[in-house]
Amino acid sequence: MNTIVIIIVGVIFAALGQVSWKLGMTQAGQLSTLNLASLSAALLNPLVLLGFIMYGLSTIFWLIALSKKDLSYVYPFISLTYILVLLLSNLVLKESIGGDKVIGTLIIIIGLIIIARV
Repeated sequence: MNTIVIIIVGVIFAALGQVSWKLGMTQAGQLSTLNLASLSAALLNPLVLLGFIMYGLSTIFWLIALSKKDLSYVYPFISLTYILVLLLSNLVLKESIGGDKVIGTLIIIIGLIIIARV
């Protein structure tokens, strides 16, 4: 499998993990203090647990990518997670995307195109 495809699959799992964590923490409620009861409730929330699974799968794909390419090549692709989280935050969580985020996202994409061509 192509390294870029492996990285993208890992990025998708990482982004889904982030959205899952956010949904789970919205259900669990705000952690105002780090006591055992509130932390346990948050960590045992099904969506938070799903987020851990998604991140675990992301890590597996990340390790595969690292076994194939240099870290200096693979690591910048983590920024794709930001882009996907931004889109999912808008679609799933109904968060707004401002012009500054769009400009920043375009800069990230340009940088990744430059890196991927090397």
